[in-house]
Amino acid sequence: MMALKELAYSEISELVDEKVSVFSEEDTLAKVLGELEKTGRYEAVVESRNRFGLITVRDMLSVDQPELSKVQKFWRVTGGISRSERFINVVEVLIRDNIRALPVIEAGRVAGCISQVELMSAMSGVRELSKISVKDIMKSPVITLDADERIATARKLMLEKNISHVPVIKNNKIDGIVTAKMILHTFIKPIGRQTTGDRMGEKVKRYSGSVGDIMDEHPYITDLGASALDIVNGLAETRKSACIVSSPNGSVLGILTPRELIEIILTLREGEELPVYIIGISDEDFFERGIAEEKVRRVVKRGMKMHPHIHEVSIKINKMKTSGNRNRYEIAANIISPQERFMTKADGWDILMVFDELCRRIDRVLSRSKHEPKRVRARRTSPGV
Repeated sequence: MMALKELAYSEISELVDEKVSVFSEEDTLAKVLGELEKTGRYEAVVESRNRFGLITVRDMLSVDQPELSKVQKFWRVTGGISRSERFINVVEVLIRDNIRALPVIEAGRVAGCISQVELMSAMSGVRELSKISVKDIMKSPVITLDADERIATARKLMLEKNISHVPVIKNNKIDGIVTAKMILHTFIKPIGRQTTGDRMGEKVKRYSGSVGDIMDEHPYITDLGASALDIVNGLAETRKSACIVSSPNGSVLGILTPRELIEIILTLREGEELPVYIIGISDEDFFERGIAEEKVRRVVKRGMKMHPHIHEVSIKINKMKTSGNRNRYEIAANIISPQERFMTKADGWDILMVFDELCRRIDRVLSRSKHEPKRVRARRTSPGV
């Protein structure tokens, strides 16, 4: 079995799902739905003009005619990560940005996808999870629906509350569970001839019927005596996407999804984080900001063994326009302590690759055993855009 810390600081390379289709903004939602139904995935990767992101089942719940709707209006830009990224850093980005997955990028192209499901499955051999009770990590209270509630009500609830799983009750006891995936795939019916990768659908004027008609009648249920390890293994074995926590009389006490389980990893983060300010570029133009900040923070914290009084890192990005559609980036790092300042920079075409080179140079600067640092007055640089 593996220790939690060992997993947290390992690379995700072996967990990446490489068999993913990549869609464009011009693709129809019918095509995406066909792929999701075939693969069983909850999300699909989208690439457009060197931007990367996702479109999920819940994103498409509001759609009436998927064959007439394009990805452009529904996807979310998330940025991408490298397959060499550490497990804990990926979890941190998913939880912070409230997303289920991230595209994996190599040399500017999509190489795969990593989701909460793959991360959770990797935790099946972590011995410390057997000591964590479900009551300490479950989401509670839980939104539920009676079995005779309309499916349209469940759909509206999921869109308003930003959830994908709703336990169904009858006589105050668990009767099943309804998910966004069940609703979407039930009501977007194939019509005409289905082509490869496409799922045509008729306009849905209203989602008729009750949730009891489409719910999973055999949900994964546990009690308060279960451990986090039990749930990780149970979800993996049953291939369910959620676990309902039940009282002895069958009422709903809580719910667990892969999100609550992978979030356990973040308990390893130590104290207050070193502030890293990235200025000179907007969030809209730099979706990988969080990943870049963590890369810099990690290498500087390693250097703090020799320079323990570092209290701030400022990164300035200079985007230089060139001919064509490409931009060149010059990135300068300013690392400050009350007595010292360390400066280095790197440049190149791919912003994440430039950050990787910058981190290597920061590591060399901070690891020098002998140096003549410039003395400066301590001052705090405010973050800017």
